[in-house]
Parts: sequence; C-alpha cells; structure tokens
Amino acid sequence: MLRRLATLALLTAPAASLAQPARSDWDLARTPGSCMLHAASAQGTVVSVWGFAGQARLGFLIQNRQWDGLREGESYELELGFTGARAWPVQATAKRELDSDGPGYFFTFTPDEGEDGSSFLDSLASARGLNISRDGDSVDSLPLAGSREAVAALATCMSELWTSPSEEIVEKTDPAPPSGPTV
Repeated sequence: MLRRLATLALLTAPAASLAQPARSDWDLARTPGSCMLHAASAQGTVVSVWGFAGQARLGFLIQNRQWDGLREGESYELELGFTGARAWPVQATAKRELDSDGPGYFFTFTPDEGEDGSSFLDSLASARGLNISRDGDSVDSLPLAGSREAVAALATCMSELWTSPSEEIVEKTDPAPPSGPTV
C-alpha cells in the first residue's frame, strides 16, 4: 500500500506545484496515527476517506443526516460513479451511530490495482465529482474538485505516518478501524 500511495504522491506533486492554486472540495485532517480526506455536498452528504498507520486498507464512508432508514450492520449495494473516471460497484455496511454527520455507508479498499489494471484510488484521484446510486436510484451527487491533489496530500500524510516512528504512532490510542465490506 505504501508503495502505491508514494507513487501517486510523486506523480501528482510536480503537476500540483506548477499549477495555479485551484479550488478544492476536499479538506485534509491528521490525527494521531491517521489521515483523513473530507468533502461535503450542499445536500448534506459527507464523504470521508482515511487511512491508519500500519493498515493496508483505506476506509471510505458516505454519510447524510437524512438517511435514517439505514439499518445498522445491513449490507447495501452501491455504485459510486466518479465523474471523469470509471464507476465502481461496492458492497457497503450501514453504520447508524457515527457522529454528527449522520448515518452512512462504510467499506474499505486497497490502493492496489485490480486485475484489469485499474484501482479505486486512481478513480478517486481522477474524479471531478461523485454520483452515488443504490439499487439503480440516485442517492446524491457532489462535486470533487481538486481530487488529484487531495489524494496526493493523503498519500503524503500516510507515507509520513508509515515512515516516521514518531510518538503519535508509538503512543497511538485510536481504536482499530471499523470492519466492513471491502472493494
């Protein structure tokens, strides 16, 4: 995983540094032992992507306060259509008691390439937007300007966590990432 994240960071860093500062729909947060990307839509949908030091998989969470009908622990089939990249079918688990962003869908993925040479992380990095569908019906869509730079920032943050034996990793008190379906 570290190799894939580092490669993505190296490939996108020169382009990002030469370009004019662009508007981004993403924010990057760092807590002891983890890094997280966060984007939100005008309709209240929140997308979070995070990694924990030492974990091979990244977490993906889509939340909205209005999704009260989700049943805790139930599996849902979603399609995540990345504007400008391919769509991905995912099996996600409903999580109800998360935080103030509301209930949501959770799954994990690896940054590695699949058998067809594509990866979920590459699609995310190439995305200009996200269309979320469940059972063929649109759930929401949101713009994702600045995805390539955001994923590069996440990769840089994660590589710093993986390569530096800092106190924040040694004294990590974060709970293990939630378990759920994988891509």
